[in-house]
Amino acid sequence: MPPANVQVAVGIDVGGTTCTVCLIEADGDLIADVSYPIPQVDSAEALLAAFAETAKELIGEVAGYEPVGLGIGVPGTVSPDERQVRDCPNLTILNGIRVPEFFEQSMDMPVWMQNDAFCATLAELRYGAGRDYANVLLLTLGTGVGGGIALNNEVFHGPRQVMGEIGHVILDLNGPPCSCGTVGCAEAFVGKQAIVNRALCKLAAYRDSALAQYAAADPAAVTPKLIADLARQGDEMCLGVMSDIGLYIGQTLCNAIVLCDPDIILLGGGIAGAGEVLFDPIRRTVKERTPISGFDPSNILPCELGNKAGAIGAAALVWERLKAEQ
Repeated sequence: MPPANVQVAVGIDVGGTTCTVCLIEADGDLIADVSYPIPQVDSAEALLAAFAETAKELIGEVAGYEPVGLGIGVPGTVSPDERQVRDCPNLTILNGIRVPEFFEQSMDMPVWMQNDAFCATLAELRYGAGRDYANVLLLTLGTGVGGGIALNNEVFHGPRQVMGEIGHVILDLNGPPCSCGTVGCAEAFVGKQAIVNRALCKLAAYRDSALAQYAAADPAAVTPKLIADLARQGDEMCLGVMSDIGLYIGQTLCNAIVLCDPDIILLGGGIAGAGEVLFDPIRRTVKERTPISGFDPSNILPCELGNKAGAIGAAALVWERLKAEQ
């Protein structure tokens, strides 16, 4: 048992489908965490109340720790003062909600909020795969596609909080619709549902693909993870899908590289778990299509903190803000 009153920060990562809550010390030590599906409720207040209750339960499960603040990462843009959710395309129930105020009242501690990808970038920069680098570009691949940019050892978000929204780099002016309201964004090509749709559309030409059996039994069983697993097993159609997705991600990174000139690029989120069947075509695309940058494609690496990066980064946001106030 730790000495009494060891300070910890609470981090809440609100994903498109999953929420993770954690407690970390200032040096990044993870004390406790829990993940669960986003509650299906009919109001933002009910949703935030569910998050708060989980945070309180987690705090209550550990002894000798004193929470000093709470950070929350949301899957969308926030207002310049970081107090209001502006646009959450995959969780619209939060749009317009002043989230920190709710938690400050219900949790009785200072609260800060940022975009979930900003939080993941901060986590990897301070405690993960980016800790030895000053200039980091991070891409989160999941239900949606987010990104974060760290320059000179500081994560930036821009005056309107959209810096790093790499998922909305436009790849094709005549491309598929995106949740942001336009068409042809990277997210519309490599988000979770886009990958599934691409695979299902290809099945007509690949009836001997192992994926066809899963799709026939239960279309809901078709996920990016299943597609990647079958690709690693040599399934031709699934390998083709992963190659296509790697091309689109690589093209997105080529655009980002010449804008922010990173030392390293980190890929996180569930889809990044596909491994080399995804990373190989990404690195190949970057090598072929951005020779002007001098960027070494071998510096495209997976995040270290896995699906806990967003929550750890949200907690790290607390330590950053408290330090800035000293």
